[in-house]
Amino acid sequence: MDILDELAEKFALTLDSQLCNNSDYLKATAMLNELVREFPIKKATEIEDIAADLTAAAFSAGIRSGLKLGARIAIGLIGSDK
Repeated sequence: MDILDELAEKFALTLDSQLCNNSDYLKATAMLNELVREFPIKKATEIEDIAADLTAAAFSAGIRSGLKLGARIAIGLIGSDK
């Protein structure tokens, strides 16, 4: 595993931890779970799949954004040494 993979994994774990401790996220998840119970099983599964896809896409975008920001900071720090 190279350093970028390690950084991405560490950032993902940190982001996941932050998200799981976010009261707004937890409230929205609870509301979605409550809403899904009102639908037939097939529809509920579709809604849960869509929510999971949205969460995964947002999570991936957050990781990419964090890594890009980290790269910019590193380049700035390296460039300031010259």
